[in-house]
Amino acid sequence: MITAKGMPMEWHEGLSVQEVLERLGYASPMALVRLDGQRIERKDWEKTLVPDGAKLDVHIMAAGG
Repeated sequence: MITAKGMPMEWHEGLSVQEVLERLGYASPMALVRLDGQRIERKDWEKTLVPDGAKLDVHIMAAGG
């Protein structure tokens, strides 16, 4: 089990940051992602594995006027 955006989420072996974001419904590349407090760059989302028990924080960047 992991925590993503403050909510529990099922974990499985090989779970990537990209997969968690897709499960949460985030398609925007304009997001700040932290895995257990460490920032994960967009280029690394697909290859970064999320360990069991991890905490993933996601903040969507938005521009406005």
